[in-house]
Amino acid sequence: MKQRPILILAIILTLIIELILIILVYNKVGTERLPSQIGRLTIQLILIIWVLSSKSNVGLFLLAGYHIVSGIFGLSSKGSAELLGQILIGFHIIIGIVIYFHDWIENKIGIKKTLGNNV
Repeated sequence: MKQRPILILAIILTLIIELILIILVYNKVGTERLPSQIGRLTIQLILIIWVLSSKSNVGLFLLAGYHIVSGIFGLSSKGSAELLGQILIGFHIIIGIVIYFHDWIENKIGIKKTLGNNV
């Protein structure tokens, strides 16, 4: 598996944010939204495993698309007027772009060249 530190960092950040959201929503409304949140987390985990275990870019495209579409759908939600809602919308859109363009970002900041010389 090739080194993809920006992609790995984006995935870790995504999982941390998702788990924090699950805990916060559970504490606020109880188990009412837990099934849908676990469903979202499961879909993300399936896509993440696909991305990390495959050389195909289809999983990468779907994971990035999932975040971008989630951000766009968040624009029409009731919570989008609140600061946390706006932050989450921005997070989804930005993380989707970072996931899709992780190779370009790594090349621009020279991460791949550094890792390639040390291996």
